[in-house]
Amino acid sequence: MTTNPMPKAKTERLIVREIDGETLVYDCGRYAASCLNEFAARVWRECDGETSVAAALGEDERAVWLALHQLTKAQLLTEAIAFPPDMSAAKSRREIGGRLGLGAAAFVASIVAPMPAQAQSCRTLGQSCVPRFLPGPHCCPGLVCALFPAPECIHI
Repeated sequence: MTTNPMPKAKTERLIVREIDGETLVYDCGRYAASCLNEFAARVWRECDGETSVAAALGEDERAVWLALHQLTKAQLLTEAIAFPPDMSAAKSRREIGGRLGLGAAAFVASIVAPMPAQAQSCRTLGQSCVPRFLPGPHCCPGLVCALFPAPECIHI
């Protein structure tokens, strides 16, 4: 990791959509979605690898570092960004924000979606199945494998 103040945003294999003032970024390579609030999205868009993000936005450098930290965790930068040494001891976003006196200035939430093969491999209501502790086709979320009278997926 580096403390490079001129990070570069990842742009390949991404689908980016604006929804209700937030930016949704879907990474097709990782099957992961991230939701950026307005500030985090502004920081991410300014990451061109050639200019200081804080200078480009005219924002508090501490707030920009917090956003960069969250963008790094969401893997939306081409290179992982580490906090400068005087900020690196805190571990959680709340700790970091508290240490910087920022609260939740930047917010990036991420989830990993199942790969298409995983999503299609689960069994739906009424289909044959095997219990989770055995290898084989398992029921989709919200269903369980009932063994009697015959193994099939039923509602929980």
